[in-house]
Amino acid sequence: MRICFLTPRFPYPPLKGDTLRVYHQLRTLSRDHEITLLSLADAPVSHDDYAQVAALCARVEVVPLPRWRMLWNVGTGLASSRPLQVQYYRSAAVHAKLAALLAQEPFDVLHATLIRVLPYVWKLRRPPVVVDLIDSLTLNLADRRDQVRGPKRLGYELEYRRVRRYEQAVVRHFPALVVTTEADRQDLGGGEQITVIPNGVDLDRFAFRGPDGRDPATLIFTGNMGYHPNEEAVIWFAAEVWPLLRAQRPGIRWQIVGANPGERVRVLAQPGSGIEVLGRVPDMTTYLGQATVAIAPMRSGSGIQNKVLEAMAVGTPVVATSIANRGVRGAPDHDLLVADTPAAQAAALTGLLADPPAQVRLSQAGRAFVEQQFRWEQHAARLSTIYASLAGARVASE
Repeated sequence: MRICFLTPRFPYPPLKGDTLRVYHQLRTLSRDHEITLLSLADAPVSHDDYAQVAALCARVEVVPLPRWRMLWNVGTGLASSRPLQVQYYRSAAVHAKLAALLAQEPFDVLHATLIRVLPYVWKLRRPPVVVDLIDSLTLNLADRRDQVRGPKRLGYELEYRRVRRYEQAVVRHFPALVVTTEADRQDLGGGEQITVIPNGVDLDRFAFRGPDGRDPATLIFTGNMGYHPNEEAVIWFAAEVWPLLRAQRPGIRWQIVGANPGERVRVLAQPGSGIEVLGRVPDMTTYLGQATVAIAPMRSGSGIQNKVLEAMAVGTPVVATSIANRGVRGAPDHDLLVADTPAAQAAALTGLLADPPAQVRLSQAGRAFVEQQFRWEQHAARLSTIYASLAGARVASE
């Protein structure tokens, strides 16, 4: 089939949840389908990054959306009923480019990523549109709203209400939607047109590593630190859990690995703190493969936590909160450990660090869990089924 992908961000490098998902969709779907990508970009796309994606697509079109324009969109969109998440990505150039592509190519399906791009396809009659919401933004905002107080809470409340109304309209309007977890599907109403297709893991890249050669008593947190729930999780863990761990194991080390750490995260790496803020690294798997335990102390967020799946794939035992495990749905005490309070987190981590056989059990169970349920090839096959169903229904109606 001929598929047109429409994305709000260029999918390489795949450092964020949506870009990671889109990149691997392109990588696996391109084996059987011809794909054209139309992507917005809030920063210049390097030649090398463009080449990585162009190798997977028949055609790649990038429309720049400068940050000043995005901020202007937000300012002028305050009086709108649409979510700021949608207003942020307004571009007349994208409307024009998409219209030109649709006039030139007889696409079988259009794949739209996130609510951010839906105004561009809302009135589209052909080709049929598959909307990959990835997760329920309403659920994400509800978690974040409940964590704050004062004027900031009012801002979250306003955006929450806008997003809630918009997502409900999206569910009513589009015939095929995709999310990563059952929790997200239920939050969006649980309709039959909403399909759960979880993220996957590149099991060749995130190869399993056993206990040999791992650094002693080393925790790791991975993820894009420009994503608020990640920053929030790290700040909470540093304030509430880390002092408890250090009191019991003074030599313990914690590495925070991921792009775009802000000042609130960077200041954690004080001399003698045991905390290292490494930022973006060339190969995440190297650091995951050296750590003793991976942590995911998420306080908010929706969808699937890729950090949990990637650590499991590498064989690094995981200690996570219930929120971090909500989309993964690993079996507590078998696939990973789940603890929510500071005391419970500290107890789980100190116990695991002192129990190498338990580390091995979790390591092996986590890898098996990912192999069975989270392959990108499975993800692509299920998307292809949805595409074929929509394309067939369109042909039958003509």
